[in-house]
Amino acid sequence: MSQVRSPESLPRALLVMIWVLALLFNAVFVVFFALYSAANDWAAERSEATGAFDPSRLLPHDAALWLSAHAAILLLVMLDAVSIALLLRARRIRITQAQ
Repeated sequence: MSQVRSPESLPRALLVMIWVLALLFNAVFVVFFALYSAANDWAAERSEATGAFDPSRLLPHDAALWLSAHAAILLLVMLDAVSIALLLRARRIRITQAQ
């Protein structure tokens, strides 16, 4: 059985690198969602611009893109909640061990 190290025993540089990567991960998913939303809105407006709805001007595979964009945001929120909960738990453990 392997030993699991507590977060406070990890090197500080590794913890900083993990948080920087988490922030970059957040930024990438938010940018992906924003770009998808803008492209989808633009395609919908373009397809309705002629006065008649033209489905050929919509994004290809728009249902799959919609699902992946919204799943990415949902998973990002869940990952952030779990990481914050783990951070608070580690701080609570560190405080109780210091007393």
